[in-house]
Formats: sequence, C-alpha cells, structure tokens
Amino acid sequence: MNFYASREFLDAAASVYFKGRRTAIENVRIGDDVLRLLVVDGSRIVTRLQFLDVHQPLAPSEIEGPLRPGRYARNVVRGVIAKDQWQPDAFPQMELAPYIDWTAFPGFDGYRERLLQRHRGLVRDRERRWRSLAAAQGELVFTADDAADDVLATARGWKSRQLCDTGHPNYFARPETAEFLHLLRERKLLRASTLRAGGRLISVWIGFVYQGCWSGWIFAYDPALKKYSPGHRLLWNMLEESCRCGHREFDFSEGGEDYKMMYATHGRLLGEIGRPPLARSATVLAKSVLAKTSPALLCTVQRLKKQAVAQARPAARRSTGTALTTAPRTGS
Repeated sequence: MNFYASREFLDAAASVYFKGRRTAIENVRIGDDVLRLLVVDGSRIVTRLQFLDVHQPLAPSEIEGPLRPGRYARNVVRGVIAKDQWQPDAFPQMELAPYIDWTAFPGFDGYRERLLQRHRGLVRDRERRWRSLAAAQGELVFTADDAADDVLATARGWKSRQLCDTGHPNYFARPETAEFLHLLRERKLLRASTLRAGGRLISVWIGFVYQGCWSGWIFAYDPALKKYSPGHRLLWNMLEESCRCGHREFDFSEGGEDYKMMYATHGRLLGEIGRPPLARSATVLAKSVLAKTSPALLCTVQRLKKQAVAQARPAARRSTGTALTTAPRTGS
C-alpha cells in the first residue's frame, strides 16, 4: 500500500480539507481496480486533492469490506518500466512517476558508480560546484529531518514565488496547505530534510517516509545560490541516507522532469481508469486532434493560457505576503 491510500494520510486530509464534513475511508471499485479513497457526505468520492499525487490499486490481500462503485480516476498506476524504456510517444495518455529501486544495488557506492557511468560529466561538475559552495558559504550540514522553526516558513516563501514566476497556481495561497503540512508534522508523518551552509538554510525537501519509501512534494532552494546547485546537493545527501537506511525505494512522484530522470532507475506508468467526465474527454480529444492537424495552433492556445495565468501573478504574490524570495520543486 502506498502512503496516499493509508489511513494516516486520508485521516489528515479529511481533517483539513473537509473540516466539519462527514467523511469515511472506503474501498472504491472503478473498472477492474479497487482504490482506497475518501468519501465525503456519504456520496462524494474524492480522487483529486492537493498532495494526493498517485493512486495505487489495492492488492487482493488489502481489500476488505464492502466496495463502493466509482466512475473515474486519474494518475493511477498502470505498470512499471525501467527508466530507459520511457518514450512518451510509446505510452500515449500516460505520465511517468520516476523512482529509484534500491534493491538493485548492494549499497550507495554501486548506485553512484551507475550514475558516473551514465552522467560522469554532470556528476563531476556538481561535485565541483558543491566544493565551491562550501568554500564560499561555510560548512555544509545535511539534516535528514529538520524540525527547526524556519524550515516550513522558508520553503513556503521560496515555493510560492517559484509557482508565481512559472505561471502555476500557488497552492500556498490557500491556508489549508500550511495547515495540512503542520498537521502531518504534529502527527510525525512529515519529514523536512534540509541543507545548511555556514548555518544558513539553503535547500529544503518536504515529504514523508512510509513503509520503506521516501517521497515528497516540495523541493526548494535559495535562488541566490543557484549556481552552486544546492538542491542537487541536498538530494544527493538524501539518496545516500535513504540507501543507508535500507529503504526499498526513493520515489520522485509524478512528473518526468530532467533531474528526476537523471537519478531514477524505474518509473510507474500513470493513466486513467473508468469513464472520464465529458469535459475531460472533450479536452483530451481536442488536444489530440490539434497536435496532429495543427501543432502551431495548439502551441498558440497553450501560450495564451500561460499569458493569462501570468497576468494574475501580482495578485497571487500579494496573497502570499511580502516575505518571498523564490524556489522550485525541481532542484538545482
């Protein structure tokens, strides 16, 4: 079972996102698959929620009790492939959730050797940057789980600015986001890993460790130090710690960004199950037709959408307060 289908995650989500509502955790059958989901007010099945990244169908041994019928879900695991097998054209209408399978390596040295064989130039360049970072900013200190008061607040500022700058919705503008993260921390479900240089916080990863899997949602760094790749240095420390602790995998969650693909060994194929709503079907069909018949028009539509979002950035920034500096989920 993955974290998103656990009672711990679903209970926390119900407490924050459906406060005052009647909620239950139920097994829901959609087609041939069964998912463990929140059901609100006895009828609304929740399949999409902030921080609910991936649906993993339950194994037969995990299914118990009555099954509620459901209609549709996205980001459902459809299979697993080696990272090198991933070709978007070969898996239409699917996304990849990359991860590292630690069981394939006797230790971290074996994994590092694999990276050097494939990305020797990048690895060596980043190691040089990290030496320069320490020389310029002071001793680098990695903390696997940093409970200091500045961690969540700083990550929020960095991430909010990055979302605004890239035209994405700023989920930190919703008070529920901070409340949810704080609740996970109170329940000892949240892990905030950090890298500090000379005592200064320079990079943060916010996520969780569950049943031997380390994963997360927020990856942020101090943009003033971007040239030193502080995000990659934090991630490197985390990978070494994950392997040392005997985890079965390090999960990068949904999205095939370049930095994830560099480190990953495998990926979960994410697709849809059930019958999508009419609006969803129409959107997918329209994109598919435009991509084949008029790629230029599709690019224009996507560009105009980004411009419209960008025009809303000032208001989004004001809603996050003034103490913002910058940060991406994709590390550097």
